[in-house]
Parts: sequence; structure tokens; C-alpha cells
Amino acid sequence: MNRIVKNTVVALAFLMAVGTAWTAQPVSETYPIGPGAEVDIDVLSGTVTIVAGSEGLVEITGTLGDGVESLEIDGDEAGVYIEVEYDEHYHGKQQVDTDLMIRVPAGVVLSVETVSASISVDGVTGELDLETVSGSVDIATMPAALDVESVSGNISVESAPADSDISSVSGKIEIRAAGGSIDVENVSGKSMIYGGIIDDGDLESVSGDITCHAIPGPDGSLDIETMSGTITLMIDTTLVASFDLSTFSGSIENQVGPEPTRTSKYTPGKELYFNTGSGGPNISLESFSGSIKLITR
Repeated sequence: MNRIVKNTVVALAFLMAVGTAWTAQPVSETYPIGPGAEVDIDVLSGTVTIVAGSEGLVEITGTLGDGVESLEIDGDEAGVYIEVEYDEHYHGKQQVDTDLMIRVPAGVVLSVETVSASISVDGVTGELDLETVSGSVDIATMPAALDVESVSGNISVESAPADSDISSVSGKIEIRAAGGSIDVENVSGKSMIYGGIIDDGDLESVSGDITCHAIPGPDGSLDIETMSGTITLMIDTTLVASFDLSTFSGSIENQVGPEPTRTSKYTPGKELYFNTGSGGPNISLESFSGSIKLITR
């Protein structure tokens, strides 16, 4: 009986210690910065939300999860570096997540790097450089320039600016509206652009499907290429453009022009070259074994 009581006391003490370790640490910090400053943020896991706040000030609120040793803030008026420091026993899993809300001047140059932490940005109009391994990225504003990379995390962009470079390995990429120059690269994840007018678009994947409802401007160009993924381009019936479609072993569906022709009687390849008028943008759709669909709205 005494042994049972003793073991129970030890177990309760252990659970109390674990419970204490899992208690979130509240955060409330401010840091002054100058106009056009850079803000760098480095967090492993949890969530990081960055929104436009007061001019000349960085405000950090939220909670630090278990395994976190401290929140390090360093810099000057030209820039500030924010990093969540983890203790030596941290192994990448938290019972209580780190959850940070960071308010910055709208025009800052913002850089965020995470491992599994999700990134959300709203109201920041300066340049954005965002990188994650498995965290999701959600951008609800139009920045001056955009560079986003993920491995498996999904990427959602409300409005891609004229200078955009977006890439993932297996994460889904969704862009509500695109404009100017945009590069999208994916390996196996799906890539979708739902609207916009593109001056220079380059969309690539290996096995991931690419769907594009944006169109190039009058003097623009749009190149979409996959190895085995399906390409779907939706356009207006009134679009005047030059089209170049080709696939080695996939199919071609064309709702705006002639039927594709075989490249050779000895191979299954198909190609299609046609114009819907004089002038206009150049559109190239190419896949090795994936299907190509040129459809109308």
C-alpha cells in the first residue's frame, strides 16, 4: 500500500511539473524603427501573424509555447531582428504553441523564416520575403514585391504584385489575382491563378496540375510547362493572341481554335499553332505526358 501511495505521489508530481512546463509565456514588447526599415522574423513552430500597425514602431504580443527559452529582439532604427530561442531540450514538438502577433509599419521590408509555423501577412505593402518548410503562408495584401518559398506548406496569395516569385515542392499554390511579372514553380503540388492580367508569366511544375484563369496583356507572354501535370488555361473568346501548344504523349483539348495535329506518325506527340487575330500576346503551353486544356469562360 505504501508503495502504491509513493508511486502515485511521484506520478502526480511529474504531471504537475509537465503542466508547468506547458504553461504559455505571455509576450508584450515594443521596438522603435525608422522609415523603410527591415524586419526579420525567425520562428520554428506555431503561428506568426504580421499586420500593419503604427509608424516607427514594432509591437509584439502573444504567447511563447513550451520549449521556448526566450524571445530575442535586436537591431536599430534601420532594422530589427526577432527570433524565438528554444532551449537545448526542445525536439520540435509543443503542447502549447507559440502564437505571435507582430504589428509593423506598413512599408517595411519584411522577411520571415519558419519551419512548421504558419505565416499570415495583412496590410504590409513593402517587399515580402517569406520562407517555410511545412507551415502555411497566407498573404492578404498586395506588397511591393513578393518572394515565397515552401516545401510542403500551402501558399495563398490574395493579390500578387508585378514582381512575384512563388515556389513550393508539394504544397498547393493559390493566387487570387496576378499582375506584371510572375514566376510560379511547383514539383507535385497544384498551382492555381484565378484572375488578373500578366505582362510576363512563367508557370512550371513536374507532376502538379496548373490551372490559370489570368491572361497576358496585349504585349505580354505566358509560358506554362509541366512534365506530367495537367495544364488548364481559361481565356475569353475575344482574346487576340498567338498560341503554341505541344505534348509528347498527352492530349490537347482546344475550345478556341483548330484541332491539334500529330507531330509524327511514329510518335503520339501532338502540337497546335494558331492565331486568333493580328498581334496580341504569345501563349505557350507545353507538357511531356500531361493533358493540355485551352477552354473558354
